[in-house]
Amino acid sequence: MVWFFSLVGAIGVLIFLPFYLFESEFDIPIKIKGQVIATNDSLSKIIVFVNIVSGLLFLYSIYSLRKAVSLFQKGEIFNEEIVRLFNLIGQLVIASSLISNVSLFIYKFVLKDHADLTLDLGSYDSFLISISLGLFFIVISAVFKIATRMKEENELTI
Repeated sequence: MVWFFSLVGAIGVLIFLPFYLFESEFDIPIKIKGQVIATNDSLSKIIVFVNIVSGLLFLYSIYSLRKAVSLFQKGEIFNEEIVRLFNLIGQLVIASSLISNVSLFIYKFVLKDHADLTLDLGSYDSFLISISLGLFFIVISAVFKIATRMKEENELTI
């Protein structure tokens, strides 16, 4: 159900994006990770676009996780596809987090004339938690790769 609503939201954002990027009189403030982007200059539009791409990357990582879970449900646990999906999920989560946080840092530095780094340790939207989650999936990918090789070696010895 969450996947469905996320997909509907992504479609809505993709419909909204051209109006925001190419309409000069579009003065709706946008809030990204608690930072209000109210100006309508080209840098603000680029920041919004980059953060939408970041969100779509994260949405694709959720889609990949759904594919991995469906393979688990089919009983295909030690499979090269699972290894590839977990590695992809980790890379997408890290890329999404880095893109989003770096773009907001640039926005604050250029337009707000100050740069600040915040560590939201208790938040689910924390930079450190996102990077840790991505690294976790990459490590799980490596573990499944080792397990897949061991399974193949075991099948060859029988």
